[in-house]
Amino acid sequence: MKALTVTSIISLGLLVGCGGGGGGSDSGGSVSTPPATAPDPAPAPVPAPTPVVVTERTMEDLSIPDDFDYQPIEAYSLIVDATNDVNGRAFVSIYTEFVEKSSGELEPNYESKVASQALRNGKAELNFNAAEHVGAFLVEIWTYDGNDPVKKLVNASSENLTW
Repeated sequence: MKALTVTSIISLGLLVGCGGGGGGSDSGGSVSTPPATAPDPAPAPVPAPTPVVVTERTMEDLSIPDDFDYQPIEAYSLIVDATNDVNGRAFVSIYTEFVEKSSGELEPNYESKVASQALRNGKAELNFNAAEHVGAFLVEIWTYDGNDPVKKLVNASSENLTW
């Protein structure tokens, strides 16, 4: 019996020391090892960014011809003769910005008024300045009789404009 106990202890020691047996069969073991894979290739080195040299510009860097004359503001003169359009007291206003409503009526942006003046016997001459990009002016003549204003679109193609 002593020999059986010693043999059992040695057998048990070998089983525990070697991992508990099992081994040769794929069917029945719950532990699986994944197949060996090739290691990921090392990422390509990122090239260092090239430094961007920014040179600050100064007024000395500008090259402007001597005959250059930039005038962003132009002077205009509008002569109004509305004797056929209004009777009695009237007031004229000139606008640089306006929108056309769906009805076709022009409505001024009242903040864009560049000149205004009372008419005398239906006539007036207005001198005013406006930006060079303005293509047309909306001229409104208001009467004191409560009617809607008379409006006319005047092309800004010339410095001397007429109603």
